[in-house]
Amino acid sequence: MIVHVNTFGLSGIKGFFVNAEVNLSKGLPYFDVIGMGNTAVKESADRIKPALENSGYTFPLGRITVNLAPASIKKEGSYFDLAVAIGILKCTGVISNSIKDFSFIGELSLDGCIRPVKGILPMIQASLSQGIKKCIVPIENANEAALIEKCDIFPSATIKEAINIINYNSKSWKRFDISNLDFENYPDFSDIRGQHAAVRAAEISAAGGHNILFMGAPGCGKTMIASRIPGIMPDLTDDEAMEVTPVYSVLGLLNNNSELIKRVPFRTVYPDVSKAGLIGGGFRPIPGEISLAHKGILFLDELAEFNRNTIQSLRQPIENKRVLISRCGDFVEFPSDFLLVAATNPCRCGKLLEGNDKCTCSIHQAKQYLSKISKPILDRIDLHVPVRQVSFYDLDKCDSTYKIKGRVLEARERQKYRYKNLNCSVNGRLSNKEINIYCNISNDSEQLLKEAAQNNCISMRAFDKCIKIARTIADLDGRDIIKKDDIAEALQYRFLDTFSAEAI
Repeated sequence: MIVHVNTFGLSGIKGFFVNAEVNLSKGLPYFDVIGMGNTAVKESADRIKPALENSGYTFPLGRITVNLAPASIKKEGSYFDLAVAIGILKCTGVISNSIKDFSFIGELSLDGCIRPVKGILPMIQASLSQGIKKCIVPIENANEAALIEKCDIFPSATIKEAINIINYNSKSWKRFDISNLDFENYPDFSDIRGQHAAVRAAEISAAGGHNILFMGAPGCGKTMIASRIPGIMPDLTDDEAMEVTPVYSVLGLLNNNSELIKRVPFRTVYPDVSKAGLIGGGFRPIPGEISLAHKGILFLDELAEFNRNTIQSLRQPIENKRVLISRCGDFVEFPSDFLLVAATNPCRCGKLLEGNDKCTCSIHQAKQYLSKISKPILDRIDLHVPVRQVSFYDLDKCDSTYKIKGRVLEARERQKYRYKNLNCSVNGRLSNKEINIYCNISNDSEQLLKEAAQNNCISMRAFDKCIKIARTIADLDGRDIIKKDDIAEALQYRFLDTFSAEAI
Protein backbone atom coordinates (compact mmCIF):
# COMPACT_ATOMS: atom_id res chain seq x y z
CA MET A 1 0.00 0.00 0.00
CA ILE A 2 1.21 3.48 -0.84
CA VAL A 3 0.14 6.80 0.70
CA HIS A 4 0.98 10.35 -0.42
CA VAL A 5 1.44 12.99 2.29
CA ASN A 6 1.94 16.73 1.71
CA THR A 7 4.87 18.34 3.48
CA PHE A 8 7.42 21.10 2.86
CA GLY A 9 11.13 21.77 3.11
CA LEU A 10 13.34 24.86 3.11
CA SER A 11 15.84 26.12 0.58
CA GLY A 12 17.40 29.32 1.86
CA ILE A 13 14.40 31.34 3.01
CA LYS A 14 11.91 29.79 0.59
CA GLY A 15 9.71 26.78 1.20
CA PHE A 16 9.25 24.06 -1.40
CA PHE A 17 6.69 21.28 -1.78
CA VAL A 18 7.63 17.71 -0.89
CA ASN A 19 5.46 14.70 -1.61
CA ALA A 20 6.24 12.11 1.07
CA GLU A 21 5.44 8.75 -0.58
CA VAL A 22 5.09 6.06 2.10
CA ASN A 23 5.01 2.48 0.87
CA LEU A 24 4.22 -0.46 3.19
CA SER A 25 4.82 -3.92 1.76
CA LYS A 26 5.44 -7.46 2.94
CA GLY A 27 8.95 -8.54 3.80
CA LEU A 28 11.51 -8.48 6.54
CA PRO A 29 11.22 -5.47 8.89
CA TYR A 30 12.97 -2.58 7.18
CA PHE A 31 12.57 1.21 7.30
CA ASP A 32 14.37 3.41 4.79
CA VAL A 33 14.00 7.07 3.83
CA ILE A 34 15.21 8.04 0.36
CA GLY A 35 15.00 11.20 -1.73
CA MET A 36 18.35 12.99 -1.36
CA GLY A 37 18.03 13.77 2.35
CA ASN A 38 20.82 14.74 4.73
CA THR A 39 21.69 13.00 7.99
CA ALA A 40 18.80 14.56 9.91
CA VAL A 41 16.37 13.23 7.29
CA LYS A 42 17.90 9.75 7.38
CA GLU A 43 17.68 9.68 11.18
CA SER A 44 13.93 10.32 11.06
CA ALA A 45 13.38 6.54 10.93
CA ASP A 46 14.96 6.21 14.38
CA ARG A 47 12.68 8.96 15.76
CA ILE A 48 9.41 7.90 14.16
CA LYS A 49 9.32 4.27 15.32
CA PRO A 50 9.68 4.96 19.08
CA ALA A 51 7.43 8.03 18.74
CA LEU A 52 4.57 5.86 17.41
CA GLU A 53 5.15 3.06 19.90
CA ASN A 54 5.31 5.44 22.87
CA SER A 55 2.09 7.06 21.67
CA GLY A 56 0.27 3.72 21.91
CA TYR A 57 0.31 2.71 18.24
CA THR A 58 1.62 -0.54 16.83
CA PHE A 59 4.50 -0.08 14.46
CA PRO A 60 3.83 -2.23 11.39
CA LEU A 61 5.98 -5.21 10.57
CA GLY A 62 7.18 -5.28 7.01
CA ARG A 63 9.15 -3.24 4.57
CA ILE A 64 8.58 0.54 4.81
CA THR A 65 10.07 2.75 2.12
CA VAL A 66 9.65 6.51 2.21
CA ASN A 67 10.48 8.59 -0.85
CA LEU A 68 10.67 12.36 -0.42
CA ALA A 69 9.86 13.59 -3.91
CA PRO A 70 11.14 15.27 -5.95
CA ALA A 71 14.27 13.24 -5.32
CA SER A 72 16.41 15.66 -7.33
CA ILE A 73 16.18 18.39 -4.67
CA LYS A 74 18.35 18.24 -1.57
CA LYS A 75 16.39 18.05 1.66
CA GLU A 76 17.65 18.98 5.09
CA GLY A 77 16.28 19.06 8.60
CA SER A 78 13.59 17.29 10.57
CA TYR A 79 10.56 19.01 9.00
CA PHE A 80 9.28 15.77 7.45
CA ASP A 81 8.98 13.59 10.60
CA LEU A 82 5.30 14.27 11.21
CA ALA A 83 4.35 13.73 7.57
CA VAL A 84 6.11 10.36 7.41
CA ALA A 85 4.51 9.21 10.67
CA ILE A 86 1.07 10.22 9.38
CA GLY A 87 1.73 8.26 6.18
CA ILE A 88 2.59 5.14 8.14
CA LEU A 89 -0.54 5.43 10.30
CA LYS A 90 -2.65 5.98 7.18
CA CYS A 91 -1.23 2.77 5.72
CA THR A 92 -2.16 0.83 8.86
CA GLY A 93 -5.72 2.22 8.99
CA VAL A 94 -5.35 4.29 12.16
CA ILE A 95 -6.34 7.37 10.15
CA SER A 96 -9.69 6.92 8.45
CA ASN A 97 -10.32 10.30 6.83
CA SER A 98 -8.59 11.73 3.76
CA ILE A 99 -5.33 13.60 4.29
CA LYS A 100 -4.90 15.03 0.79
CA ASP A 101 -6.17 18.48 1.87
CA PHE A 102 -3.65 18.73 4.74
CA SER A 103 0.03 19.56 4.92
CA PHE A 104 2.14 18.35 7.84
CA ILE A 105 5.26 20.00 9.24
CA GLY A 106 7.05 19.13 12.46
CA GLU A 107 9.79 17.16 14.19
CA LEU A 108 8.92 14.20 16.40
CA SER A 109 10.43 13.45 19.78
CA LEU A 110 10.76 9.89 21.01
CA ASP A 111 7.73 10.22 23.31
CA GLY A 112 5.41 11.29 20.48
CA CYS A 113 5.48 15.03 21.08
CA ILE A 114 5.82 17.38 18.12
CA ARG A 115 8.75 19.74 18.40
CA PRO A 116 8.80 23.24 16.84
CA VAL A 117 10.89 23.93 13.74
CA LYS A 118 12.53 27.03 12.32
CA GLY A 119 11.23 28.62 9.14
CA ILE A 120 7.56 27.65 9.51
CA LEU A 121 6.39 30.88 7.85
CA PRO A 122 7.96 30.37 4.38
CA MET A 123 6.78 26.74 4.40
CA ILE A 124 3.19 27.82 5.09
CA GLN A 125 3.55 30.36 2.29
CA ALA A 126 4.62 27.52 -0.01
CA SER A 127 1.64 25.44 1.17
CA LEU A 128 -0.74 28.23 0.22
CA SER A 129 0.91 28.58 -3.19
CA GLN A 130 0.24 24.86 -3.73
CA GLY A 131 -3.43 25.35 -2.89
CA ILE A 132 -3.15 23.41 0.38
CA LYS A 133 -4.91 25.55 2.99
CA LYS A 134 -5.06 23.15 5.96
CA CYS A 135 -1.78 22.85 7.85
CA ILE A 136 -0.99 20.83 10.97
CA VAL A 137 2.01 22.38 12.72
CA PRO A 138 3.74 22.23 16.14
CA ILE A 139 1.80 24.16 18.75
CA GLU A 140 4.79 26.44 19.42
CA ASN A 141 4.79 27.47 15.74
CA ALA A 142 1.04 28.10 15.52
CA ASN A 143 1.06 31.84 16.07
CA GLU A 144 3.74 32.35 13.46
CA ALA A 145 2.06 30.03 10.95
CA ALA A 146 -1.24 31.87 11.38
CA LEU A 147 0.36 35.02 9.97
CA ILE A 148 -0.74 33.53 6.63
CA GLU A 149 -4.37 34.42 7.11
CA LYS A 150 -5.70 32.43 4.14
CA CYS A 151 -4.52 29.14 5.65
CA ASP A 152 -6.33 27.14 8.32
CA ILE A 153 -3.78 26.33 11.01
CA PHE A 154 -4.21 23.31 13.27
CA PRO A 155 -1.65 23.32 16.11
CA SER A 156 -0.75 20.00 17.65
CA ALA A 157 1.39 19.16 20.66
CA THR A 158 1.49 15.38 20.07
CA ILE A 159 0.97 12.96 17.24
CA LYS A 160 -2.26 11.79 18.92
CA GLU A 161 -3.67 15.31 18.67
CA ALA A 162 -2.73 15.46 14.99
CA ILE A 163 -4.62 12.22 14.32
CA ASN A 164 -7.68 13.48 16.19
CA ILE A 165 -7.67 16.65 14.09
CA ILE A 166 -7.84 14.55 10.91
CA ASN A 167 -10.34 11.93 12.12
CA TYR A 168 -12.75 14.27 13.90
CA ASN A 169 -12.61 17.38 11.67
CA SER A 170 -11.46 19.76 14.39
CA LYS A 171 -11.87 23.51 13.92
CA SER A 172 -8.88 25.58 12.92
CA TRP A 173 -7.07 27.73 15.44
CA LYS A 174 -7.02 31.54 15.48
CA ARG A 175 -4.00 33.55 16.53
CA PHE A 176 -4.39 35.68 19.64
CA ASP A 177 -4.59 39.46 19.37
CA ILE A 178 -1.45 41.30 20.49
CA SER A 179 -2.27 44.66 18.94
CA ASN A 180 -2.42 46.34 22.34
CA LEU A 181 1.04 45.29 23.45
CA ASP A 182 3.56 48.10 23.90
CA PHE A 183 6.77 48.25 21.87
CA GLU A 184 9.97 50.07 22.65
CA ASN A 185 10.34 53.40 20.90
CA TYR A 186 13.40 54.51 18.96
CA PRO A 187 15.69 57.12 20.56
CA ASP A 188 14.82 60.69 19.62
CA PHE A 189 16.83 63.07 17.43
CA SER A 190 16.11 65.86 19.89
CA ASP A 191 18.69 64.21 22.19
CA ILE A 192 21.38 65.30 19.73
CA ARG A 193 22.87 68.75 20.19
CA GLY A 194 24.74 70.85 17.68
CA GLN A 195 25.08 68.32 14.83
CA HIS A 196 22.46 69.95 12.61
CA ALA A 197 24.32 69.33 9.33
CA ALA A 198 24.75 65.62 10.04
CA VAL A 199 21.11 65.27 11.12
CA ARG A 200 20.06 67.05 7.91
CA ALA A 201 22.07 64.49 5.92
CA ALA A 202 20.40 61.66 7.84
CA GLU A 203 17.00 63.13 6.95
CA ILE A 204 17.93 63.23 3.26
CA SER A 205 19.19 59.66 3.46
CA ALA A 206 15.92 58.39 4.96
CA ALA A 207 13.74 60.45 2.61
CA GLY A 208 15.40 59.30 -0.61
CA GLY A 209 16.86 55.91 0.30
CA HIS A 210 20.44 57.17 -0.09
CA ASN A 211 23.36 55.23 1.39
CA ILE A 212 25.30 57.40 3.86
CA LEU A 213 28.73 57.49 5.51
CA PHE A 214 29.50 59.54 8.63
CA MET A 215 33.17 60.38 9.15
CA GLY A 216 34.51 62.01 12.28
CA ALA A 217 36.41 61.71 15.53
CA PRO A 218 35.43 59.25 18.27
CA GLY A 219 32.63 60.61 20.44
CA CYS A 220 31.37 63.22 17.98
CA GLY A 221 27.97 61.53 17.61
CA LYS A 222 28.24 59.33 14.49
CA THR A 223 26.70 56.23 16.06
CA MET A 224 24.21 58.30 18.02
CA ILE A 225 22.84 59.79 14.79
CA ALA A 226 22.87 56.50 12.88
CA SER A 227 20.93 54.67 15.60
CA ARG A 228 18.10 57.20 15.29
CA ILE A 229 17.58 56.88 11.55
CA PRO A 230 15.16 53.90 11.86
CA GLY A 231 12.82 56.16 13.84
CA ILE A 232 12.28 58.46 10.85
CA MET A 233 11.84 55.68 8.29
CA PRO A 234 8.33 54.69 7.14
CA ASP A 235 6.97 51.48 8.64
CA LEU A 236 7.04 48.45 6.37
CA THR A 237 4.04 47.79 4.17
CA ASP A 238 2.27 44.42 4.45
CA ASP A 239 4.05 43.17 1.33
CA GLU A 240 7.43 44.28 2.66
CA ALA A 241 6.71 42.68 6.03
CA MET A 242 5.97 39.37 4.28
CA GLU A 243 9.40 39.61 2.63
CA VAL A 244 11.29 40.44 5.82
CA THR A 245 9.61 38.17 8.37
CA PRO A 246 10.57 34.84 6.68
CA VAL A 247 14.27 35.75 7.02
CA TYR A 248 13.88 35.99 10.79
CA SER A 249 11.65 32.91 10.83
CA VAL A 250 14.33 30.75 9.19
CA LEU A 251 16.87 31.83 11.81
CA GLY A 252 14.43 31.47 14.72
CA LEU A 253 14.71 35.17 15.58
CA LEU A 254 11.03 36.06 15.76
CA ASN A 255 9.87 37.18 19.17
CA ASN A 256 7.53 35.07 21.30
CA ASN A 257 4.50 36.85 19.87
CA SER A 258 5.46 35.88 16.30
CA GLU A 259 4.21 39.14 14.86
CA LEU A 260 4.89 40.30 11.32
CA ILE A 261 7.90 42.60 11.36
CA LYS A 262 6.40 46.00 10.54
CA ARG A 263 9.12 48.21 11.99
CA VAL A 264 12.25 48.91 9.98
CA PRO A 265 15.02 46.39 10.77
CA PHE A 266 18.24 47.93 12.07
CA ARG A 267 21.30 45.70 12.12
CA THR A 268 24.60 46.90 13.57
CA VAL A 269 27.71 45.12 12.30
CA TYR A 270 31.23 45.47 13.68
CA PRO A 271 34.63 44.90 12.01
CA ASP A 272 35.09 41.40 13.46
CA VAL A 273 32.23 40.02 11.33
CA SER A 274 33.17 37.32 8.84
CA LYS A 275 32.29 37.49 5.17
CA ALA A 276 29.78 34.65 5.62
CA GLY A 277 28.29 36.40 8.65
CA LEU A 278 27.79 39.54 6.59
CA ILE A 279 26.42 38.25 3.28
CA GLY A 280 25.31 34.75 4.35
CA GLY A 281 26.69 31.30 3.71
CA GLY A 282 27.89 28.25 5.56
CA PHE A 283 27.71 24.53 4.77
CA ARG A 284 23.95 24.83 4.96
CA PRO A 285 23.54 28.41 3.65
CA ILE A 286 21.75 30.75 6.03
CA PRO A 287 21.02 34.47 5.67
CA GLY A 288 23.64 36.98 6.78
CA GLU A 289 23.34 40.44 8.26
CA ILE A 290 22.53 42.06 4.92
CA SER A 291 19.45 39.84 4.60
CA LEU A 292 18.41 40.53 8.19
CA ALA A 293 18.57 44.22 7.20
CA HIS A 294 16.32 43.65 4.16
CA LYS A 295 13.96 46.61 3.69
CA GLY A 296 15.72 48.25 6.63
CA ILE A 297 19.12 49.60 7.64
CA LEU A 298 22.54 47.95 7.73
CA PHE A 299 24.86 49.96 9.99
CA LEU A 300 28.58 49.28 9.59
CA ASP A 301 30.40 50.81 12.55
CA GLU A 302 34.08 51.72 12.05
CA LEU A 303 33.99 50.94 8.33
CA ALA A 304 37.71 51.48 7.74
CA GLU A 305 38.52 48.75 10.30
CA PHE A 306 36.68 46.07 8.28
CA ASN A 307 38.57 43.53 6.23
CA ARG A 308 38.89 44.89 2.70
CA ASN A 309 37.55 41.69 1.09
CA THR A 310 34.56 41.75 3.43
CA ILE A 311 33.71 45.29 2.36
CA GLN A 312 34.17 44.40 -1.31
CA SER A 313 31.60 41.61 -0.95
CA LEU A 314 28.93 44.28 -0.52
CA ARG A 315 29.23 45.48 -4.12
CA GLN A 316 26.93 42.90 -5.69
CA PRO A 317 24.22 43.02 -2.98
CA ILE A 318 24.11 46.83 -3.08
CA GLU A 319 23.66 46.82 -6.85
CA ASN A 320 21.36 43.81 -7.31
CA LYS A 321 19.41 43.92 -4.02
CA ARG A 322 19.97 40.19 -3.63
CA VAL A 323 22.83 37.81 -2.99
CA LEU A 324 23.43 34.43 -4.63
CA ILE A 325 25.34 31.74 -2.73
CA SER A 326 26.58 28.60 -4.47
CA ARG A 327 27.12 25.39 -2.51
CA CYS A 328 27.87 22.03 -4.16
CA GLY A 329 26.14 22.94 -7.40
CA ASP A 330 23.06 24.44 -5.71
CA PHE A 331 22.22 28.14 -5.67
CA VAL A 332 20.48 29.84 -2.77
CA GLU A 333 19.17 33.38 -3.11
CA PHE A 334 18.75 35.76 -0.20
CA PRO A 335 17.22 39.26 -0.34
CA SER A 336 19.41 42.27 0.44
CA ASP A 337 17.53 45.48 -0.32
CA PHE A 338 18.87 47.64 2.49
CA LEU A 339 19.89 51.21 3.26
CA LEU A 340 23.61 51.25 4.00
CA VAL A 341 24.61 53.50 6.89
CA ALA A 342 28.30 53.52 7.88
CA ALA A 343 30.57 55.37 10.27
CA THR A 344 34.31 55.64 10.36
CA ASN A 345 37.20 57.62 11.77
CA PRO A 346 39.12 59.66 9.15
CA CYS A 347 42.45 58.34 10.46
CA ARG A 348 43.78 56.05 13.15
CA CYS A 349 43.71 58.71 15.89
CA GLY A 350 40.40 59.99 14.52
CA LYS A 351 41.16 63.73 14.74
CA LEU A 352 42.13 64.55 11.17
CA LEU A 353 39.03 66.71 10.62
CA GLU A 354 39.34 68.62 13.90
CA GLY A 355 42.04 71.05 12.75
CA ASN A 356 44.48 72.95 14.99
CA ASP A 357 47.06 70.19 14.52
CA LYS A 358 45.14 67.84 16.80
CA CYS A 359 45.79 64.86 14.50
CA THR A 360 48.90 62.84 15.31
CA CYS A 361 48.85 60.82 12.05
CA SER A 362 50.98 61.55 9.02
CA ILE A 363 49.35 62.08 5.62
CA HIS A 364 50.62 58.66 4.53
CA GLN A 365 49.12 56.99 7.62
CA ALA A 366 45.76 58.69 7.07
CA LYS A 367 45.72 57.63 3.42
CA GLN A 368 46.65 54.07 4.36
CA TYR A 369 43.91 53.96 7.00
CA LEU A 370 41.17 54.88 4.53
CA SER A 371 42.54 52.71 1.72
CA LYS A 372 40.45 49.75 2.94
CA ILE A 373 37.36 51.63 1.81
CA SER A 374 37.79 51.17 -1.93
CA LYS A 375 36.71 53.71 -4.51
CA PRO A 376 33.95 51.43 -5.93
CA ILE A 377 32.37 51.14 -2.49
CA LEU A 378 32.60 54.89 -1.87
CA ASP A 379 30.91 55.49 -5.21
CA ARG A 380 28.01 53.34 -4.03
CA ILE A 381 27.59 55.49 -0.93
CA ASP A 382 25.61 58.59 -1.88
CA LEU A 383 26.24 60.85 1.12
CA HIS A 384 29.70 61.44 2.63
CA VAL A 385 29.16 63.46 5.79
CA PRO A 386 31.97 64.98 7.92
CA VAL A 387 31.03 65.07 11.60
CA ARG A 388 33.15 67.32 13.81
CA GLN A 389 33.25 67.83 17.55
CA VAL A 390 30.58 70.26 18.72
CA SER A 391 31.61 73.54 20.28
CA PHE A 392 30.47 74.19 23.85
CA TYR A 393 28.68 77.27 22.51
CA ASP A 394 26.77 75.32 19.84
CA LEU A 395 24.59 72.92 21.82
CA ASP A 396 21.19 73.72 20.32
CA LYS A 397 18.82 70.76 20.13
CA CYS A 398 18.08 69.23 16.75
CA ASP A 399 14.52 68.71 15.53
CA SER A 400 12.59 65.88 17.15
CA THR A 401 12.17 62.52 15.45
CA TYR A 402 8.45 63.28 15.14
CA LYS A 403 9.06 66.45 13.09
CA ILE A 404 11.74 64.91 10.91
CA LYS A 405 9.66 61.80 10.23
CA GLY A 406 6.76 63.99 9.13
CA ARG A 407 8.94 65.62 6.49
CA VAL A 408 10.37 62.27 5.42
CA LEU A 409 6.92 60.71 5.00
CA GLU A 410 5.74 63.65 2.90
CA ALA A 411 8.80 63.36 0.66
CA ARG A 412 8.26 59.61 0.34
CA GLU A 413 4.66 60.15 -0.71
CA ARG A 414 5.77 62.54 -3.46
CA GLN A 415 8.22 59.94 -4.73
CA LYS A 416 5.68 57.13 -4.47
CA TYR A 417 3.26 59.08 -6.63
CA ARG A 418 5.93 60.16 -9.12
CA TYR A 419 7.27 56.63 -9.59
CA LYS A 420 3.95 54.76 -9.40
CA ASN A 421 4.63 53.15 -12.79
CA LEU A 422 8.21 52.13 -11.92
CA ASN A 423 9.70 49.30 -9.89
CA CYS A 424 11.40 51.77 -7.54
CA SER A 425 9.71 54.10 -5.07
CA VAL A 426 12.59 56.31 -3.88
CA ASN A 427 15.06 58.62 -5.59
CA GLY A 428 18.07 56.62 -4.46
CA ARG A 429 17.01 53.65 -6.61
CA LEU A 430 16.61 55.51 -9.91
CA SER A 431 18.49 54.18 -12.93
CA ASN A 432 20.46 56.41 -15.30
CA LYS A 433 17.59 56.37 -17.79
CA GLU A 434 15.06 57.29 -15.11
CA ILE A 435 17.26 60.15 -13.88
CA ASN A 436 17.01 61.76 -17.32
CA ILE A 437 13.22 61.48 -17.22
CA TYR A 438 12.40 62.50 -13.64
CA CYS A 439 15.34 64.68 -12.59
CA ASN A 440 15.53 67.46 -15.13
CA ILE A 441 17.85 70.24 -14.02
CA SER A 442 18.48 73.74 -15.33
CA ASN A 443 21.48 74.68 -17.47
CA ASP A 444 23.20 76.57 -14.65
CA SER A 445 22.74 73.61 -12.31
CA GLU A 446 24.20 71.25 -14.90
CA GLN A 447 27.14 73.60 -15.40
CA LEU A 448 27.78 73.59 -11.65
CA LEU A 449 27.88 69.80 -11.69
CA LYS A 450 30.27 69.70 -14.64
CA GLU A 451 32.66 72.11 -12.93
CA ALA A 452 32.56 69.97 -9.79
CA ALA A 453 33.29 66.88 -11.86
CA GLN A 454 36.34 68.51 -13.40
CA ASN A 455 37.71 70.12 -10.24
CA ASN A 456 36.98 67.41 -7.69
CA CYS A 457 37.42 64.29 -9.81
CA ILE A 458 33.99 62.85 -9.03
CA SER A 459 33.07 59.82 -11.11
CA MET A 460 30.08 59.57 -13.43
CA ARG A 461 28.33 57.46 -10.80
CA ALA A 462 28.91 60.27 -8.29
CA PHE A 463 27.65 62.76 -10.88
CA ASP A 464 24.34 60.90 -11.12
CA LYS A 465 24.12 60.49 -7.36
CA CYS A 466 24.37 64.25 -6.87
CA ILE A 467 21.36 64.69 -9.13
CA LYS A 468 19.37 62.08 -7.16
CA ILE A 469 20.31 63.70 -3.85
CA ALA A 470 19.21 67.09 -5.23
CA ARG A 471 15.92 65.49 -6.27
CA THR A 472 15.38 64.36 -2.67
CA ILE A 473 16.27 67.80 -1.29
CA ALA A 474 13.64 69.34 -3.56
CA ASP A 475 11.09 66.73 -2.42
CA LEU A 476 11.76 67.56 1.23
CA ASP A 477 11.02 71.20 0.39
CA GLY A 478 7.84 70.19 -1.46
CA ARG A 479 9.11 71.27 -4.89
CA ASP A 480 9.02 69.53 -8.26
CA ILE A 481 11.75 71.75 -9.68
CA ILE A 482 15.41 71.09 -8.80
CA LYS A 483 17.17 74.38 -8.11
CA LYS A 484 20.84 75.28 -8.28
CA ASP A 485 20.91 75.49 -4.47
CA ASP A 486 19.78 71.84 -4.32
CA ILE A 487 22.72 70.83 -6.52
CA ALA A 488 25.10 72.90 -4.39
CA GLU A 489 23.91 71.21 -1.20
CA ALA A 490 24.12 67.79 -2.84
CA LEU A 491 27.74 68.42 -3.81
CA GLN A 492 28.59 69.06 -0.17
CA TYR A 493 27.68 65.44 0.52
CA ARG A 494 30.37 64.14 -1.86
CA PHE A 495 32.94 65.16 0.76
CA LEU A 496 35.29 62.22 0.29
CA ASP A 497 35.71 62.86 -3.44
CA THR A 498 37.44 66.12 -2.56
CA PHE A 499 38.97 64.84 0.67
CA SER A 500 40.71 61.89 -0.92
CA ALA A 501 41.98 63.86 -3.90
CA GLU A 502 43.33 66.94 -2.16
CA ALA A 503 43.71 66.49 1.59
CA ILE A 504 45.54 63.18 1.42
